[in-house]
Amino acid sequence: MLTLRELQLKFFQAIASPPPAASKYGFDPDFVQLVQGRGPLGAEERIDIYAQMYCARILDALSEDFLRVAAALGPEHFRAVARVYLAGTPSVHPSLRYIGRSFPTFLSTHRDGKMFPFLPDLARLEWARLEVFDACDAVPLQMTDLQAIPPEEWPQLKFCLIPACQILTSAWPIHDIWSILGDEMAVDWTLAQPVETAVRVWRDNFIVYQASMDPIEQHALQCVQAGEAFATICETVESLVPPEHAAQEVGALLIRWVEDGILQRQ
Repeated sequence: MLTLRELQLKFFQAIASPPPAASKYGFDPDFVQLVQGRGPLGAEERIDIYAQMYCARILDALSEDFLRVAAALGPEHFRAVARVYLAGTPSVHPSLRYIGRSFPTFLSTHRDGKMFPFLPDLARLEWARLEVFDACDAVPLQMTDLQAIPPEEWPQLKFCLIPACQILTSAWPIHDIWSILGDEMAVDWTLAQPVETAVRVWRDNFIVYQASMDPIEQHALQCVQAGEAFATICETVESLVPPEHAAQEVGALLIRWVEDGILQRQ
C-alpha cells in the first residue's frame, strides 16, 4: 500500500511529464492500476483528463507571459511550439511564474526562431518586462538629491540602476515589433528588417515602461551599469558629441533618468 505522499508523487508524474499531445496515453501501468474507471471512462482516460488540464494551464501561462510572440506565431502554432518547449523544459518550480525563463533561448534554436529571427529577442523583451514588474522596490534619486550633492563630489560620484530596470540590445527593432503586435496589425514578418536597437525597460510603481535609446544614452547607461564614476560618463558622452554639447547632453540624460526614477546612488 502506497503512502499518501507516494500516491501524490505518482499522480503528479503521470500528469506532468511529458506534456501530453491530444489524448496520448502511456501512463505508468502501476499507477493506472490504482485508478478506478467510472462510467464510460477507463482509468487511463480519467488520468488523461487531468494531464490535459495540467498541460493546458501551463500553455495558458506561457501564452500570457509571451503575448506578442503568441500573436506573431498565431495562437494554435504558438501552442504547438510551446508543447515542444515544455517537453524539453518541464516545470520544476511550484509557481508558473518561472516556466518561461528558458523560452527565449529555446526560440533561438527552434526553426520558427530561425525563420523569424526577431522572435528570440522579442521573447527576451517580454520576459524582461515580467522580471522588471516582479523586481524589488527601491527608492530612486530625486532632483533634490542631486541638488544637495557638493560640486567637489561630482567627478567621483557613482550611480546604479534600480533593480526594476533592465537594458536589452537586439539586432531588431523589438520595441516597434512589440507595439505593432499589441495593435493586432497584420504584418508580413518575412519583410521585417534588422536594425540595431537598445531598449530600456523599467517599472514605476505598478506600470512597466520601455523606451528605445540612442547610442549616446546607451553608452552612458552602460557606464552606469559598469559602476563608472560620473567623470567617466561625461568623457564617454563627450566622445560621441561635439565637445561644446557634452555638458548639455549629460544634463539632459540625468534629468531623464531621474524623472523616470531609474537611478540610485552607490
